[in-house]
Amino acid sequence: MGTPDLIHDSLAEIPEDKLVDRIVTDIRWGTEFFQFSGMPSRMVGKQCVSLTHAPGNLKGDIDVLFWAPEVPDHGVAYQIKRIKFGINQLRNGTPSKLEEFKKLAQQTNLISQMGFWQVYAYVIVVADAREQNAEAQSTGMFTFQGLSTELRSLLYSAVSSAIPLFDMRVGIGVMEFTQTMDSEPFTFGTHGLDIRRFCEPAPQSEELTKWVAEVFSEPGARKRENKSGK
Repeated sequence: MGTPDLIHDSLAEIPEDKLVDRIVTDIRWGTEFFQFSGMPSRMVGKQCVSLTHAPGNLKGDIDVLFWAPEVPDHGVAYQIKRIKFGINQLRNGTPSKLEEFKKLAQQTNLISQMGFWQVYAYVIVVADAREQNAEAQSTGMFTFQGLSTELRSLLYSAVSSAIPLFDMRVGIGVMEFTQTMDSEPFTFGTHGLDIRRFCEPAPQSEELTKWVAEVFSEPGARKRENKSGK
């Protein structure tokens, strides 16, 4: 079978910051993937939070920070790294950025040491499986196949090997989005979240709590209502 003509954009080619924004601000995924039992309800989320004026005069930023004014000392910080399996990566069995787990660990450990109530490291895996599924779809069969057994094993082996690099209290999750048919990203496909380890909460200092409140007093915070009924 020849290479199919694909019309729509590839999920794997969405820039990382726009990918994170799309997921975090989704009315369902923003709660389902980032707000767990025991966290405050109706948390506000803010992305790309600069650490320039944070306690400790640190460099860098927090990818996603959640906070609820009713419980100001319960800040939840997320550091995120995307791994993409585009069409070429699926053809060749060569995912991108598996080697960057060390960098993710360094960034997340820094955030953890600042003393937020909870801290998570997330890997977002995006796979463009349109080409590999096209033959079945041409016969009228719909398939939602994504990563092969070999690629999935490679991915999770890399994740498992990286876990010791993270502080013991850091939570670790793997989020997967697969574009299974030639349609706009996020319309048809599969998605899910595998929490490899939940975060261990820790007391948050008064100084850090004050800084977080100042961050959310600025424009740009997005309100997310937790639909868990808490």
